[in-house]
Amino acid sequence: MASSYLVLINNVLRDLNEVELTSSTFSSSRGIQTAVKDYVNRGIDDIINADTEWPFTVINKSFTTAAGTRLYTRSAIGATNTKTVDFDSFTFLEASDKKEITLEYITYSEYLDNYHERDTDPTGNSRAIPVYVYEDPQNNIGLSPVPDKATYTVKYYYYATHTALSSATDTSSIPTRFENVIIERAKYYSFTLRGDVQNAQLAQMQFEKSIKRMRVELINKQLYMRAV
Repeated sequence: MASSYLVLINNVLRDLNEVELTSSTFSSSRGIQTAVKDYVNRGIDDIINADTEWPFTVINKSFTTAAGTRLYTRSAIGATNTKTVDFDSFTFLEASDKKEITLEYITYSEYLDNYHERDTDPTGNSRAIPVYVYEDPQNNIGLSPVPDKATYTVKYYYYATHTALSSATDTSSIPTRFENVIIERAKYYSFTLRGDVQNAQLAQMQFEKSIKRMRVELINKQLYMRAV
């Protein structure tokens, strides 16, 4: 079971020999207690930003096409807290067909060079089953050819950013067995605040080692399993 925000904060405060918080004193924290609140969130941010493909940040989404609509905003397709969209994950399924088809990702330049003129034909004669997916400079998601029906379901996934913990009972998406890395990182910021250079350097080194271990266990292993 994931540790609450309060528990993570108190683990750091305990290691720093500082007064811990309770559910009743949480909102009235002061000094180092308030700083550690921020450092726990910074630690989670640092972990999530250390790699673009942490499996614990994956969000699966789907949306239905609109006939004649070429571009879809990220908010319209549910990707509101996006760090990275996996464009290799896009598939579509027609309501009358149970077979999922993978959409091919192309760059925006490729789209402009090869398909833009066809897709913007005002007659709409080129509308068809989508084959390609791309992203325009405004981060909108494009489908080509332009969908001819509103019966296509597009599925994809993206890697989400961290939403800051705020309530004492909030929990993070980081797996429980790696919560110590959050604590290590929060201690790094705490030691830096205190001007304790030696312990800050040790905490930084430990954090880097922990991130490497997380990559081995969570990403490299996953890639290996996909390959075999």
